[in-house]
Amino acid sequence: MTEFKKQTFEFSKMKDEEIEKVLKEHKIALTAEEARKIEDILGRAPTLTEATVWGIQGSEHSSYRSSLDHLGKLPVTAPGVILGPGEDAGVIELVKHGDDRYGVVIRQESHNHPSQVVPYEGAATGIGGIVRDIVCMGAKVIATLDPLRFGNPEKDHCRLITEEVVNGISGYGNPIGVPNIGGDMYFDDSFNDNCLVNVCAVGIIKESEIIHSYVPKEAADENWDIIIVGKPTDNSGMGGASFASLKLDEADKEMNKGAVQEPNPFLKRHLLVSSYDLVRILKEKGKLEKVAFKDMGAGGNMCATVELVKTNKLGAEIDLEKIHIGMKNIHPSVIACSETQERFCWMCHPDLTQIILDHYNKKWDLPKIAENARASLVGKVKKGNYVLKHKGEKVCDAKAVDITEGLRYHRKYTPRKIKFHEPKTTPG
Repeated sequence: MTEFKKQTFEFSKMKDEEIEKVLKEHKIALTAEEARKIEDILGRAPTLTEATVWGIQGSEHSSYRSSLDHLGKLPVTAPGVILGPGEDAGVIELVKHGDDRYGVVIRQESHNHPSQVVPYEGAATGIGGIVRDIVCMGAKVIATLDPLRFGNPEKDHCRLITEEVVNGISGYGNPIGVPNIGGDMYFDDSFNDNCLVNVCAVGIIKESEIIHSYVPKEAADENWDIIIVGKPTDNSGMGGASFASLKLDEADKEMNKGAVQEPNPFLKRHLLVSSYDLVRILKEKGKLEKVAFKDMGAGGNMCATVELVKTNKLGAEIDLEKIHIGMKNIHPSVIACSETQERFCWMCHPDLTQIILDHYNKKWDLPKIAENARASLVGKVKKGNYVLKHKGEKVCDAKAVDITEGLRYHRKYTPRKIKFHEPKTTPG
């Protein structure tokens, strides 16, 4: 077994070109300035795992680091909005019934770069990710939709991408039993080198039965546990969040294929049904407020766990060796950040821990459904820092909010001057 030595980088003592060489060697999507900023935030030289964590969690895809200022200007509250932005999905009021409201759970995101590079897998994992967001709110997925934009269909590569994206959407949606009920498709030369694959999923839920994508303030005092469920972590999709935030370069096409996740819709169907069953049990026990549930997509184990604790400024302690893995000799940064598909994260009161573990591992027998798939207890919610350990050493030790918000940008911009004209009309 490979022994990984803890690496640290004193970026403050390096020239820009030296930093850029280190970052390129380890495929970390940071600038030299950002690398130095991480060292300032920590007050010490970051480890390789920490640099990787910030490269992913600090990307536009994960943290909206430069667009959040602009997105924050959009209206997000209204009488019919049950739950606005900030969690895995939003909820819009459908109908009032007695003292409760039923809502439509809805989420939309894009899987553009993955679908341009590996069209079938890119589109399929887009569907796989978007349905997880609905389930994590406590809802059952009832449908998907896909607004699609492709290049000129007279060009061979554009036509191939179109066909394989459509095949990927159906190839994932059909096995999980979720119908695609709508969408649209447009073709234009402007999409020849970068298609737009938007994926959307919807579900139905009662307002009183929503499960949140963050732990409550008392989670640390109550000693909440952290459980990872699903496919064993491997190195697939490593760096996908950073890749999704970068400009596509034809020269990097082969290398970028490794950042696209690998779908397994048949395992996902099992995870969906078993999770619906667990949500039902938690409802019956009146314990929905004693759990938090999150999709594991971009940034993998790290992203899901840090986002679950950061809302109420809590921390966590996670032993990366307790996370079930699908291959030998994986570096701790990969265990933390790989975007292996078909995974969820539960955080729960310790009274519920064994119930959740037994539910997936025994009642629904995950280990027999896919090799080394399971539910694993990997850590605790804590006060203080977000800590990842490997072989007894801390490979990441930082405030959760610094990881999720430390690389925000507030760029100056000049509003465009647009002259509007009334359209000319023809009399009669």
